[in-house]
Amino acid sequence: MGFTSVVVEGILLIAAVIAASVFAVAFLTKMSEVKETFLYSMKASVARVKTKVVIAYATYDSSQGLFLVYAKNVGQYDVLPIDKIDVYFGSLGKASLYSYDYDGVFSAGEWSYVELSGKKANVWEIGETIEIKIYNATTIDPPYYVKIVLPYGESVEETFSEAPT
Repeated sequence: MGFTSVVVEGILLIAAVIAASVFAVAFLTKMSEVKETFLYSMKASVARVKTKVVIAYATYDSSQGLFLVYAKNVGQYDVLPIDKIDVYFGSLGKASLYSYDYDGVFSAGEWSYVELSGKKANVWEIGETIEIKIYNATTIDPPYYVKIVLPYGESVEETFSEAPT
């Protein structure tokens, strides 16, 4: 009886050590996932806080038949990719989401951009001003409203009332 109880205790001890090891591995793996998620969330929050864009000027260009918005990246991070920015435009209180002009054929409800000083394509660099061209085929009444939403979720909006000539 004494030898049997020692063997049983030994087996139970080994089983307990194995169970504790399995639990520790599972726990540490989950903790690592939580840490990675937290770090990603913190980096995204820092980028969001340190990203800032201002609208410097907005007008209607009658020679091109479109609205022009000049916006500058005054934050501490580059904004990329530029073509993933959302642009809302219209009369105040009646703005619509405009699509980026991927095909190069400018049509109603689309926008495109021109980098005025940047060195990297499709990257809105710190301190860079871009010209956003907004093509609106329907007549809209002033005041005009434009809102730019960056890929990180930050946004800037402006109302202007220069009438088309």
